[in-house]
Amino acid sequence: MRQRTIVAAIITPLALIFIHLGGYYYLGLITILLVITAWEYIKLLRIINLKPAVPLVLGGVILLALSRFLFNFSYSSVLLTLFLLSTAAYYVLQHERNNGNPAADFGASLSILFYIGFLGSYLISLRMLPDGKWWTFLVLPIVWFADSGAYLIGSRFGKHKLAAKTSPHKTWEGYFGGILFGVLSGIGLTYLYQQVYSAGINITLFEAGFLALIISAAIPLGDLTESMIKRQASSKDSGDILPGHGGIFDKLDSQFWAAPIGYYLILHIFLQ
Repeated sequence: MRQRTIVAAIITPLALIFIHLGGYYYLGLITILLVITAWEYIKLLRIINLKPAVPLVLGGVILLALSRFLFNFSYSSVLLTLFLLSTAAYYVLQHERNNGNPAADFGASLSILFYIGFLGSYLISLRMLPDGKWWTFLVLPIVWFADSGAYLIGSRFGKHKLAAKTSPHKTWEGYFGGILFGVLSGIGLTYLYQQVYSAGINITLFEAGFLALIISAAIPLGDLTESMIKRQASSKDSGDILPGHGGIFDKLDSQFWAAPIGYYLILHIFLQ
């Protein structure tokens, strides 16, 4: 626990600094994190004898992140179509050579491209919204507070399993504790940003609570999705790059859900 706290105390301020800087600094950080996450995912899949197309997958993740930064969604369909066709052609060739299990490997490669590359790039889209710095300062800390609340409440009061097969330690008590912490943090941070920092996010405290409620209720599915993958691979963590926390995938799993959900709620409700 001490090691976990020390690492969190280091990476949280760094994350806030890069969110504040934005631009190519933020793009560089997110791209690096997505590439590491994709590599951790590849290693998990290899444990269960799947062989993703590493150059295509890692190159695709980088291009998806860069494209989202430079062109927003303008070329996403083109890139995804290109990657889909290229990956299909690659595995047809592998099948002709009797290499591995090409049909399953094809699906594994696409899951990385879509889940890590496309979904993960919403972390960039969120920052690029009008007043995106403040929206990102709101959405991502909601995830952090909700995760902490779920852990604190679940470890102390948890009795009823949320998903016993996928993640045995998660409980309904922790789930609702995470929602409570998330909603309170959303309201509290919005008040702080507006009153102290005069942030330009046009949102009431009630709306902030609603945003936090939806995000906090949904993000455990991000954690459970990764847990499902790790369970298949009989792995506790996706990696060991962060002492006490595991891998980068372990840290971003909830944010892969929070970023797109927050992005569309903000874009279609609060920026109208």
